[in-house]
Amino acid sequence: MRPAINVTGISKIYHERVVPLDCLQDRLLRWRRHRKVMVIRALQHVSLSVAPGEWLGLYGPNGSGKSTLLKIIAGLLRADGGSVEVHGTLSSFFELGIGFHPELHAYENVRLHALLQGFRTHELPDITRRIVDFSGLGEHAALPLKCYSTGMRLRLAFAAASQIDADIYLFDEVFAVGDAAFREQCLAFFDGLRKAGKTVILVSHALDGLQRFCNRILFLEHGKIVREERR
Repeated sequence: MRPAINVTGISKIYHERVVPLDCLQDRLLRWRRHRKVMVIRALQHVSLSVAPGEWLGLYGPNGSGKSTLLKIIAGLLRADGGSVEVHGTLSSFFELGIGFHPELHAYENVRLHALLQGFRTHELPDITRRIVDFSGLGEHAALPLKCYSTGMRLRLAFAAASQIDADIYLFDEVFAVGDAAFREQCLAFFDGLRKAGKTVILVSHALDGLQRFCNRILFLEHGKIVREERR
């Protein structure tokens, strides 16, 4: 059986100036001071394979490369080396609600999200209602996202990712979303995904949450997989 996700030798390098260039004057008059560049190796030849129906956890400290790896798998970042193969439809949730526009209200953002996921026009009312209902935003759904608290934005982003029917789901820090009641709703949804045989990758700082749901957990440090735990 071919894997749902196959990652081979992925590398990602960032180049950051030690002292940022804020204006043209700095570029012209202080170029010697600003030319020093720091190399950040976010991922170093990472390889992994996820079988259909498997739940894989990614765990590690801040800066270990977890979210970078997830974004490369989702196609939001381009790797500097290696390859990624994804077999099946994909839905993803990232902590900051990537892809939502702050000037649009919840209904508009959800419709745009659904269109980008390939839904047809006649399907939009139903999927929009399901997502907004799941998010629990109520009357706030008619307000622009810039008026939302961080928790409300995350709830909408998670609802949009979770209510799209896909073969593979990618979740980044989902255990930190919303209040206790909404987290319980998310956990119940995860139980449904497991029963349906969906493939999932979870990124989290909450090791107990990963241990509850995942078949395997990969531990990352400094852009490398250093350990694997099987459940």
